[in-house]
Amino acid sequence: MHILFIDPSRLQYTVDTPYERPLGGSQSSLCYLAAELVELGHSITIVNAATTPAESRGVRVRNLEALGTPGFSDSFDVGIVLNLACAHNLRRDVNVKIPLVLWNQHAHDQEAIQKLSRSREQREWSAFAFVSDWQRGNFEKVFSLPSEKIKVMRNAVSPAFAKFQNVRPWFMTGGAPELFYTSTPFRGLDVLLYCFPRIRQAIPDVRLRIYSSMQVYQVPAEGDQYRELYATARNMAGVEYIGSVGQTQLAQELTRTAALAYPSTFAETSCIAVTEAMAAGAAVYTTRLGALPETAGTHAGMIDWQPDKSALANAFADLAIRALQEARENPDNAMTLLAQRREYIKKNYLWPARAQEWEQWLTTIVGKGDSRPV
Repeated sequence: MHILFIDPSRLQYTVDTPYERPLGGSQSSLCYLAAELVELGHSITIVNAATTPAESRGVRVRNLEALGTPGFSDSFDVGIVLNLACAHNLRRDVNVKIPLVLWNQHAHDQEAIQKLSRSREQREWSAFAFVSDWQRGNFEKVFSLPSEKIKVMRNAVSPAFAKFQNVRPWFMTGGAPELFYTSTPFRGLDVLLYCFPRIRQAIPDVRLRIYSSMQVYQVPAEGDQYRELYATARNMAGVEYIGSVGQTQLAQELTRTAALAYPSTFAETSCIAVTEAMAAGAAVYTTRLGALPETAGTHAGMIDWQPDKSALANAFADLAIRALQEARENPDNAMTLLAQRREYIKKNYLWPARAQEWEQWLTTIVGKGDSRPV
């Protein structure tokens, strides 16, 4: 198949970008899927905000303006649009006639997908791909989307995390436990910094590394609204603020860590940070919010989310302290749990298998001959 990925965001990237530099989870997923589809023999082109044409890992990248070139989209069998309900505009303004799939990783209350409330916009889509059952259920309820057009296509871990390095974990070596935070800063970092001193009081040798900034959205450091939060982290005992890094570096640095400390305050539709932590062998401490329970299965320590920041922080500190102490006191059991987490990732969250699922589904969409509705 000739497959066109359309990313209407302002982010500039090629398929190599997430390996080398910070990039948002949705765009990173697009890159990994595109590269795997090339491995399956398909021709892949991405149009995004790239300023110059490029090609990497067999995937061509062009600027969004290419869509306005007469006949450009006609050369593809299907188009996959990332995170924006814009099918009506694509068909009306640039005469896109091929089947269109909305690959949406946003929650139902995000502005980018509100046009799905319009029946005309819904009709222009051949299919909808969501990343969790939780997200799918919300969209069916809020927008009354036709269930026969919907498919849940979960994300997967970066190939950099799929190597499963065998490194003796901290509870086997007698080393100090190291927590880490890898989500964006507005999803619970303030809660974690609020409760970390209490965790450190109970476990004096614990450390915290923070890989977080708005660079994943290509926001420059001087424009990052969370600078004061990073300053708080830098000045806190036992904390090292690193910022966002590429996936290759991140995978290497997380190999010896103890756990993802993620007191999430954001209802995620999926959570790549959780799956990558488990792939690295780390434990996961988080909240039962959004699709987090679905993403982690039974392999994470969880607390109920609550709106009171102090209460949430205290409950999270209790969880982290108890889990770290248990791992230190019973390393054999901790090793068993580590193996179970990695096996869960191998079975459920690798891109080669996910690309095959996409291939099979897209084949049925193209085979139906679905195109611009009459």
